Amino acid sequence: MAYDWRTAECEFSSGYDHSRPAAARLWALWSGGKDYNLADRAFGDQVRERFPQISSIARHRLAFRSRVVRVLAGEYDIDQFLVVGVDMPMHDEVHRVAWSVRAGVRVVYADSDELVMAYAAALFGGESARGCGFVRAGLNHPRAVLEGAAATLDLSRPVAVLLINSLDLLSDPVAVAALAAFRGGLPTGSYIALSHLTAEHDRRMVALGHMCADMAPGPLGIRSPAELEAFCTGMVMVPPGLVPAPMWRPEPSPWPFPAEVDLWCGVGALP
Repeated sequence: MAYDWRTAECEFSSGYDHSRPAAARLWALWSGGKDYNLADRAFGDQVRERFPQISSIARHRLAFRSRVVRVLAGEYDIDQFLVVGVDMPMHDEVHRVAWSVRAGVRVVYADSDELVMAYAAALFGGESARGCGFVRAGLNHPRAVLEGAAATLDLSRPVAVLLINSLDLLSDPVAVAALAAFRGGLPTGSYIALSHLTAEHDRRMVALGHMCADMAPGPLGIRSPAELEAFCTGMVMVPPGLVPAPMWRPEPSPWPFPAEVDLWCGVGALP
């Protein structure tokens, strides 16, 4: 089903601010997608000019998401996924990757951006009967996310929470509170997968947050691996732990794996 962003923007013209670049649309632009508007393109090109690796980061982020879904569904028998922070639909969507590995997987997409959720509902709504759900709430309201997800998922059984493009949009107190809510609200055997921008390779990346001050939501934050390890307190990290994105369970390739990518990823199990 085709879905035109111009039509979607008209639907939300009364309350949705189309003049501000949006995080989900920017990630779509940087990873080669087509669902963005002129404001996103103008700002996104400025970021790419100053931080050329952002396109590589965007692609590695999506590749990590696909790998982690395959690993958790295939090796760890997870059949419930909660995606908090939804991407503009492109390819390798979470429910389709999961279904390619394991039949009957249920997936909930949660985001506070109404335009992003309109895309998701329009493109994935037909999958509801197969186990797709949608929640209009973001990572800054984790209780609302869990309450909405309970309509599709059985929260008494293990759930994998995917925080692929949402954690680096939150301040430290809000991020810590969100992670604590998921650790406290999900049963033993659940997992939290996260990816986050760093500046280990290119120290200039620390300026990205200032540049993205007007992004919605925003700004994009940069944290060190040590700060990310602190976020993982109370979880048992799945090997290989918290590492640069290309090094997390890389799939066979004739080419060497690049390590100099300022995106770190990890998966923690709730003990």
